[in-house]
Amino acid sequence: MALTRKKKIIIGILAALSVVVIVIVMALFIPRMGEKRVDVWGVDSEFSIKSVQNVEAGSEQFEILLFTDLQLWSDLSDNNKTFELMDELVSRVQPDMIILPGDNVSGLTTDILLKQLIKRMESYKIPWACNYGNHDMEGNATISWQSDRYEEAEYCMFERGPSNLYGMGNYAINITRNGSIDKTLFFLDNGRYYEYESGSDEIYMGYEQIAWFEWMAQGIAEANGGDRVPGIVFSHFAQPEMKEAIETLCTLDEETGRYYVPEEYGFGYCSYLPGVAPINSGFVDVAKANGVTHFFCGHDHENNASITYEGITYTYGLKTGPSPKYWNDAEEYGGTVITLDPSGGVYINNIVI
Repeated sequence: MALTRKKKIIIGILAALSVVVIVIVMALFIPRMGEKRVDVWGVDSEFSIKSVQNVEAGSEQFEILLFTDLQLWSDLSDNNKTFELMDELVSRVQPDMIILPGDNVSGLTTDILLKQLIKRMESYKIPWACNYGNHDMEGNATISWQSDRYEEAEYCMFERGPSNLYGMGNYAINITRNGSIDKTLFFLDNGRYYEYESGSDEIYMGYEQIAWFEWMAQGIAEANGGDRVPGIVFSHFAQPEMKEAIETLCTLDEETGRYYVPEEYGFGYCSYLPGVAPINSGFVDVAKANGVTHFFCGHDHENNASITYEGITYTYGLKTGPSPKYWNDAEEYGGTVITLDPSGGVYINNIVI
């Protein structure tokens, strides 16, 4: 029996809708895999200072601006507010470098969101670098695909790092002054949860990552004439020692439930104790022995504390933007500025917008 014109139209519409559904499903659920690379590191690997990227600071103060937990997602209004806040911070601070300590994107369409983020970051035309967080890989883009996009960007200094370390994005950047190394910025990936016997919790810093860090720090020191270079570590989760510092030095306000940092130790507060791994793999001790003086992290949106404890300063980057408002109770948004003084000082302050 011949199909009537009406039935042909209906069939055509259904076919078109099927194609649309298939395209949407592919866009949302088929992962963007990225390029697979193998770059194995070992403790006997030869170190070359030429393999470490540099940013020249000259003889002036060097300003680093943190965009912490941007967490761009499906709400375009939230994302636009976040972009506006980023633009305002860049305009105010005029930074020499920008760092994103993880949870840069979230939700299903992380591929689209990441492209939007990179386009905005590249518009500033200054060096920038980033970590991964626990939300970055929850969508349709693997961290391998995301790493490809970061490495393609002109001003982005992100590196995948060795393929046999935990995660992706274990790398270092030297800040130089007139050709001499002034500070080393270490980026280590700890932005995922781990299944312990007691349940899911923040992952500890991997022992292979610690060995790589020590190898890198000592290699840089040797290239610096044997002098240990002061270091700053960026990761998504806080270290267990930061939780210990908050418990030991802070005052708990029974009315608000907040832990306030006494002025003699820093500034800010924690709305709750830092989310940290239940296992301490000893990273802070190794980092301290190799010249690290500061740790910066994100993850806990409602915490903005900076606290110095046993010779190390631990700092939460101030939450940047409202995304995603459904599980974000931060009362202040903005950015954290790290000022590297030519005399060697490191100064930290939050800009609330």
